[in-house]
Amino acid sequence: MNSLQVNLPGREYDIDIGLNILEKQLPEAVLRNGTDHVVVVTNTTLQELYPACIFDVLADSGVRVSTCVLPDGEQYKNLETLSLVFDFLMNVSANRKTLLVAFGGGVIGDMAGFAASTFVRGIPFIQVPTTLLSDVDSSVGGKTAVNHPLGKNTIGSFKQPEYVCIELSFLKTLPSRELKAGYMELLKHGLIQDADFFNFTQQHSLEPLDFDYLEQAIFRSCKIKGRVVEQDETEKGLRANLNFGHTLGHLIETHAGYGKYLHGEAVGAGMCFAAFVSWRWKELAQNEWEVISNTLRQYLQPIKLENLDFEIFNDLILHDKKANKQAVNFILLKKLGESFIQQETAVEKLWEEFKLFTTKFPEIVELE
Repeated sequence: MNSLQVNLPGREYDIDIGLNILEKQLPEAVLRNGTDHVVVVTNTTLQELYPACIFDVLADSGVRVSTCVLPDGEQYKNLETLSLVFDFLMNVSANRKTLLVAFGGGVIGDMAGFAASTFVRGIPFIQVPTTLLSDVDSSVGGKTAVNHPLGKNTIGSFKQPEYVCIELSFLKTLPSRELKAGYMELLKHGLIQDADFFNFTQQHSLEPLDFDYLEQAIFRSCKIKGRVVEQDETEKGLRANLNFGHTLGHLIETHAGYGKYLHGEAVGAGMCFAAFVSWRWKELAQNEWEVISNTLRQYLQPIKLENLDFEIFNDLILHDKKANKQAVNFILLKKLGESFIQQETAVEKLWEEFKLFTTKFPEIVELE
């Protein structure tokens, strides 16, 4: 097992990463919290794969466990589904001493965290991520949100977990497509801040699963993100670098319809586009652009976007959280392992680059 701590002003929390650690680590974390009631928020897929998993793990902990099961999928990450969590909490008489456990991928983690941040003005919660994407992304850092029809993750809050338990055995039931999508966010941390880590990933394959490698890779990925969050918890500056690939990624998810493409797939295309722009604007050396694009394309899912013109492109980008007036703060690479924020990048310039990108690489993103 590998462990790290995220240290924030006045509080901190631990992240444990390993194989077959849940049965020991989760009860200890719940007991440290001092609650007598745990509400597990999960989805229908996990309820079928791992029925009563958290209930069984906590069976000898002396706490009451209630389970709220939500529909599965990005298309359900909205205020309507969030209301089901609030309804459930009211029906089981939850209060400020109730502890939420988010048991699922990024959608569950985001919605449970958002519910925890707002129900009776805040209750504690623990993250038990079950996908590679949520292991290295949504479970770390305290961003919680739901989607609006006009923009992804536009309604949310910052809410740090009390504890994160990354149980690697859950990855065994993850489809290959989900693994590849999650791997994009892991690779992102190397691309933007740690070339040595990116090079480390190049020495290993994602599949078949190698849990020794995954433990190290997830640990190093979470450590990179954790250190950024420590310096800029609420994204006033540095933390925005973690949005590398997300400007186009969020546009793809919103325009295509939530759930058509996985978050990591959309972000992966966005990362490739951002690296392409970095090279085109003479920030990134050509050899590094080639290494990055060749690596990412091993895991990319072809994306097709219908009826996307400049007006729609402009509207979607300006609805994104990174937009400012008629421009957007766009994350570029100066070199492998070093990113920077290009302030107030004109949307028109990005549209021209995007059209060129789709012409050169229709196997990544194709306009129809």
